[in-house]
Amino acid sequence: MKICAMVLLLVAVAVPASAATVHDEAVNGDLSTSEAAPTPLAFSVGGNTVIGTTGNVAGVDRDFITFTLAPGHVLVGLNLLAFAPDNVAFAAFNTGTTSFVPGPLTAASFLAGIHPDASMIGTNLMTEFVCCSVTGNSLPLPELGPGDYCFVIQQTSPITTSYSLDFVVSGPVPTTPSTWGGIKALYP
Repeated sequence: MKICAMVLLLVAVAVPASAATVHDEAVNGDLSTSEAAPTPLAFSVGGNTVIGTTGNVAGVDRDFITFTLAPGHVLVGLNLLAFAPDNVAFAAFNTGTTSFVPGPLTAASFLAGIHPDASMIGTNLMTEFVCCSVTGNSLPLPELGPGDYCFVIQQTSPITTSYSLDFVVSGPVPTTPSTWGGIKALYP
């Protein structure tokens, strides 16, 4: 009985939690277009989906967000879930709670920047920030450690693009007294 319970517990911990939508522009409103005041988002351990649109039709509509990774937490994934219509965009990370308008004079201010497109749907873009950065800087590893960060995405062509990104955070598994009480009860 104890072995069966432990196996079930290990399976439950090993199965990744489904992603939670932390911001959907269709529901929560437009993400900030200001590099000086990015939209603050709170990410949890697991998947954190951000759904938005970015365009370059009647002026550039960049989407800026800021988030904090607590001690012991790491951003290990940035999965591109959707991107349409297919075209080249620009996405970048920088440290701090404010960002920069992307351009030749600010390229060095970003930790790394890439040009995502629809061919990357279903992939973890963090590896692209290591190998294929277009800003002159690249990430040393496909992850971001504890700290404050900003992320920007913008369309580089005169169209509007819809996207869905899943920010995947790893960290300590939260426990509650009832969880440990249940495990402890298995071992009298």
